[in-house]
Amino acid sequence: MNTLPEDLLTRGRKGAAEFKLPDEHSLQAVTRVFALSDFAQSAARRQRAWFLNALDDHGFAEPPDEATFRADASKTLMDVLTMGDLQPALRQLRQRYQLWVVWRHCLGIATLEETATSCSLMADVLIDAALSCLSEWSIAQRGVPLSSESGERQSMVVIALGKLGAYELNLSSDVDLMFCYPERGALESGELNQQFFVRLGQQLIQALDPVTEDGFVFRVDMRLRPYGNSGPLALDFSSIEDYFATQGRDWERYALMKARPCAGDLKAGERLLADLTPFVYRRYLDFGAIDALRTMKARLVADRQHPDDVKLGPGGIRDVEFSVQMQQMIWGGREASLRSSKLMLVIETLEELGHLTADQARALVAGYRFLRDTEHSLQAEADRQTQRLPESALGRIRLAVSRGYPDYQSFKVALDDHRQAITTVFENLLSPRPVSSSLGRLLWEHPHDSEQLAGCGFYDPDGAGELLNGLIKARDRPSVSAEARNRLDGLMPLLLEDIVATGSADRALSRVLPVVRAVLRRSAYLALLSENPHARAHFVELVTMSLWLGENLVSHPVFFDALLDERLLTIVPDRSALTTSLSRELAGTENDIEQALEVLREFKNHHLFNVALAELRGTLPLMRVSDALTFLAEALLIAALDIAWRDNLDRFPEHADERPFIVVGYGKLGGIELGPGSDLDLVFIHDLPPSAGPFLHRLARRLLHVLTVSTYNGTLYEIDTRLRPSGNAGTMVSSLEAFKDYQQNRAWAWEHQALVRARVVAGDPQLGRRFERLRRELLQQPRDGRILGEEVQKMRARISEHHTEGSTEDEDLKRASGGIVDIEFMVQYLVLAFAHNYPSLTEYTDNVRILDEVARLALLPVEVVERLRTAYLGLRAEWHRGVLDIPDSARAAQTLSRYREDVRTTWKLVFDSETD
Repeated sequence: MNTLPEDLLTRGRKGAAEFKLPDEHSLQAVTRVFALSDFAQSAARRQRAWFLNALDDHGFAEPPDEATFRADASKTLMDVLTMGDLQPALRQLRQRYQLWVVWRHCLGIATLEETATSCSLMADVLIDAALSCLSEWSIAQRGVPLSSESGERQSMVVIALGKLGAYELNLSSDVDLMFCYPERGALESGELNQQFFVRLGQQLIQALDPVTEDGFVFRVDMRLRPYGNSGPLALDFSSIEDYFATQGRDWERYALMKARPCAGDLKAGERLLADLTPFVYRRYLDFGAIDALRTMKARLVADRQHPDDVKLGPGGIRDVEFSVQMQQMIWGGREASLRSSKLMLVIETLEELGHLTADQARALVAGYRFLRDTEHSLQAEADRQTQRLPESALGRIRLAVSRGYPDYQSFKVALDDHRQAITTVFENLLSPRPVSSSLGRLLWEHPHDSEQLAGCGFYDPDGAGELLNGLIKARDRPSVSAEARNRLDGLMPLLLEDIVATGSADRALSRVLPVVRAVLRRSAYLALLSENPHARAHFVELVTMSLWLGENLVSHPVFFDALLDERLLTIVPDRSALTTSLSRELAGTENDIEQALEVLREFKNHHLFNVALAELRGTLPLMRVSDALTFLAEALLIAALDIAWRDNLDRFPEHADERPFIVVGYGKLGGIELGPGSDLDLVFIHDLPPSAGPFLHRLARRLLHVLTVSTYNGTLYEIDTRLRPSGNAGTMVSSLEAFKDYQQNRAWAWEHQALVRARVVAGDPQLGRRFERLRRELLQQPRDGRILGEEVQKMRARISEHHTEGSTEDEDLKRASGGIVDIEFMVQYLVLAFAHNYPSLTEYTDNVRILDEVARLALLPVEVVERLRTAYLGLRAEWHRGVLDIPDSARAAQTLSRYREDVRTTWKLVFDSETD
C-alpha cells in the first residue's frame, strides 16, 4: 500500500477517532479505508456494534463467504413478517457486507475477481432471501400455484443477466433480472399462475429497489426480459422459449450469454437455459450475425459517453465486453469452451483457439482489470453507481491513491495507455463491409457478356455465363429468403474476382458455383465468405484444386468452419485424443443406436475433411496424413465394436463382463498408411469357448452393420474381410488357436505376406498382445528364400494379369510395373526371408519403418533403400492427389516414370540375386 497524503491521512484519522479500536493495526486500516471511502465511514457508524465486533473477531482478513452470509441473512430475516420489516432488514444486511467488500478493496488486499464475486454472491443471497420470504407470504395469503398438466407446485425462477449473471457485479451496480416459472396453471382460487408470479415479481422489486432512509439493496432492471418493458413481468418457460425461437434478436443472444439462475428454483432455471442454448450459440459458425454486430457496434460508438467515463467512454469496459462477446456469438456454437460467462476466461480461450493474438488478449485482460478496479474505487467512495472520473481534487487524489499511484496525473497516464490499447483491439475486430471492384459487379450483373468474360480469362465464356445464370435463377426462387439473396449479391462480385485471379477461371467457376448454390438456404455461410477474405481465398483455391473437397462442402456445409481454423492445418489428434473426443460425442446415445451411427459418421467426415484440407494446403506431410487417418479409423473401430457388443447383450447377457475379442487391421490400416477413401481390411479373432458361436456370429454381423450401413451421413468404411482364414469360405470370426493352426499348416505364402502388415486396432488388450506374439512367431519361421521368392513373384504376376479395367500400364500407380505393389512385395519378401535371423524386421507393420530397418541391417545398400523409400512416398502422394481430385492420367504416368526405373532395378536386385 502506498502512503496516504497528509490531507487524506487527516480525514481518515478524524473518522477513526469516533471508534474505540482494538489495536494499532486496526487503527491504520480504519484510517486508510475512511480516508478513501465516505460510504465506509457512514456504514460503520450505522452498523457500529457489528463493525467493532467484526474488527475484533476477524478484522475482515478474509472475504465474506456465502455460507456465513446466508446464515446471517436467515437469522436477520427470521422474524420478519411484513414488507415494512423486510426492506430495512435487507438494507442492513447489504450495508454490512458492502462495507466488508469495500474495506478489502480500499486496503488493496482483494483481487478484482474477489470483489466481483463477493458483490455477486451478496446479490444472490439477498435476492433469494427476499424471494423466499415473499413466496411464503404470498402462498399463505393466496394459495399454491400448480401446473395444469402435471399438477406439481410451481416456484419462481430468477434469472440473472449481465454482470450479475457472470459473477462480475461491481460495487454499486444495478441487477438485470428476468422472472419466470416452469409451467402454466392456476391456484385453487382460479387465479392464473402468471398473475401470481407477476405480483410476486412486483413485490420482489419493491423489496430491493426503492431508496429509503436505510439506503437501497439493488436497483432492479427488467428491460432484458422477453418483450422488454411492454411484456409481462413473469412468463412460463414455454412462452419464453417460443419468444426466443420466433422473435429473439441478436442483441438478446448477446444478453443471454451471461445468464444464470440466481434465486428460486435453480435446477428449473438451469433446464430453461439449457433449452435456450441453441438460440444463444448457433450450431454452426455464426457469421450471419456480423451485420447485427456491426449495428450494435455503431450504436455503441454513437452512445459514447463523456471521455472520462471508464465504462462507456472510448476504450472503456463496454468496449472490452463487446470485443469478447462478439467473438463468442460467432464461434461459440462450434467451440463449447467459449460458452462461459467469465470474461477473462473467455479471453484466455479465444487466444488459445487463435481468435485473438497474444497482444490483443494481453491488452484486453490488463485493460479490463485496470478499468474494473478503477470503477470499484470510484464507487467505493460514496456507494454511487458512477463510472465517471472525478472532477474534484479530493476525488482525484482518492482515486489515484486507491489505485496505488502517488498522484492523479500518474494514474491518468496509465489509464490512457490501457484505453488506447483496448480501442485498437475494438476497432480492428469488425472491419467495414467488404466492397468489390467494378469488375466483379459487372461479371455478376451481366453474366451473358461473353466478351467481358473472355477478357477475364474464361476460355468458355458462354459456358461460364450459363453457370452464372443458373445461380441467378436459383437465387430468384421464392424459397430463397430476401436475406439470402442480398448476401449472395454481396458475395458474388468478390468471389468472381477471386475466381478470375486463380488463372484457371473456367475450372474454378465450375467447382465453386455448385457449392455456393448448395448453401443458398444456409446463407450464414455466404456471410462467412463475404466477411473473411482469407477464408474466401482458401475456399476458391482449395475447391479449384480438389473436386473431392468441393463435393464434401456441398454435402456438409458445416465444413466451411474448417476454412477459418488455421490450427487444423497442422494439428493431428493422436489415438487417445480422438478416442476421448468420440466418447464425449457418443455420450447419451447408449439407448439410441441410430443416433450413435450418425455420430460416428459425422465424426469421421469432419476429421477426414480436416486432414484432406491440411494435405491439400501442403501443411501436413504424407506420413502424418496417413497417421491421422489411421488413428481416426482406430478410434471409430473401437467405438463401433463397443456399440455392437452392447447391442448384442440383449440376446446374450452372459457376455457382459469379459470381451476377449480383437479386430486385426491388415493392408493400409495395419500398415498405418490409410489414405482418403481407403477401405479397411479386417479380421476378427476371439478367445471364447465354442458355445459362444451364435454370439460371435451375430456380433460380427452387428459390427459390420455399424461400419457399413448407409445412413443420412453415408457409410463409415467399405470393409473387406477376405483376408480371414480360408477367405470367403471361412468363418467370419476365428479363435486365436484356429488362426494359429491355419497360418502354420494351410496358409499360402501371400497370406504370410499380408501378415507382415497385420496389427491389432481394437478390442481386448491382453488378447491383442497374444496375437502380436503369434504374428511375430509366424513371420520369424525359417523359410527357403528361393522358393519364397518364386511364390512372391508368381503372386505379383497374377496381379498384373488382373489389371484394373480402364487403366494402362503407364498410369496405374499401384499395380503397374515399378509401382506401389512392387515396393510392398519387396518389403514383405525381405521380412519373410530374413526375419528368422533378424527378428527386429517384424517389429513394425508400416513399409517405411521396415525399409529403415532393412537399411540398418544392411540387407540392401543404404542408397538403394533411400531411392525405394523416396519412390514409395512419391507414388503414394500422387495416389492421394488422385483421390482428392479428378484422376489425371498424364500426371500419374509422369510420376510413375519418375520412379519406375529405380523400383525395377531394386526388384531385380532383390529377386535375381535370390534366384542366382
